[in-house]
Amino acid sequence: MVNYRLATEDDYQDINNFYNRIYQKNRTMLQFLWEFHNCPYGKSIYVIATDEGKIVGTNCVIPIMLTNSNNELTLTGKSEDTLVDPDYRGQNIFNNIYDFLYKECANKGIKIIWGYTSAKKPFQKIGFQVPFEHQQSLIVNNIIKSYKYLVTLNQNNKVIQKCQILALCILSKLRSYKGYFTFSKSGFKIVEDQNVTDQVSNLIKSNCENSPNLFYILQSKEFQQWRIYDNPNYYKLHTYAAYNSSDKLMALITLNSHIDGVAYIIQTSFNASIDQKERVIILKQVIKSLFEQGISLIRNWHFNTNPINSDEIEVFKNANFIVLKKGIGFVWKEIETTKLNPNNFLLSRISTQGVI
Repeated sequence: MVNYRLATEDDYQDINNFYNRIYQKNRTMLQFLWEFHNCPYGKSIYVIATDEGKIVGTNCVIPIMLTNSNNELTLTGKSEDTLVDPDYRGQNIFNNIYDFLYKECANKGIKIIWGYTSAKKPFQKIGFQVPFEHQQSLIVNNIIKSYKYLVTLNQNNKVIQKCQILALCILSKLRSYKGYFTFSKSGFKIVEDQNVTDQVSNLIKSNCENSPNLFYILQSKEFQQWRIYDNPNYYKLHTYAAYNSSDKLMALITLNSHIDGVAYIIQTSFNASIDQKERVIILKQVIKSLFEQGISLIRNWHFNTNPINSDEIEVFKNANFIVLKKGIGFVWKEIETTKLNPNNFLLSRISTQGVI
């Protein structure tokens, strides 16, 4: 008989072993503890399904605090580690775990569960909305290295898909030359590779002051330190902070690069006073710096559900990124009725755990 309960610290190793066995991964306990136990807004609510002491299903939510320009706070939970043992599928374990999780979330004051998944139908069946999907963008420096990496993302790629990926890499490389020889330098002082945990939330807030319906993750110092600088999943961090003459932070672009030379943008934040042209200049300067360091490919996530996120897409297009309207679903379910509309959520890759 399958039983459902909250996990304790004594279960952590068994949970991680279960995850690694099912996914054929090698997630370490350091990674597990960082993601689920050391969270800045409280440790995760982690539910396990067991059969005679053996873990056969898991799911949890990571507490994430949301806010808006009026400093109104909403405690939410980001869904992670949704997993059922293949030998136990068809026994309603997925639904039962979530039923248990809803009650625990309500007890902890969590009002909304949200997250990302390519398996949209199971979530829709238990009452989740899937209001939109994310988009992607990329810019290529080294065609061959980028191609070799991108074709590995889907082991089922056939010859035609591989040819399309190669064509995409060539097109992106050619586009990256646009404006390269008439390169403009930013009017701000750009400092590279330092830890920036202060003023970040103010950058985001500046874009929302006239739109109180927009909301975003409360990026406190503790959140920034945890999500970016303490993240054990990262190989090398690249931070580009732009300051004005008064040393006020005006823009921040953070990236993680892997040993394979692929860099992922974690988040791009600009003060609202910086116009689109200057944003493009700052972004191009960052791209140039990364390419000179040997980065072969830069990738990003995008969303077009609100004006701020849509404007960001235009900045990246003007900085010669190719935007691909292909992504995974964003899921959303209210545990308690709120006034929040998921389309007004300012999102970036920082809303993930940074696990590629």
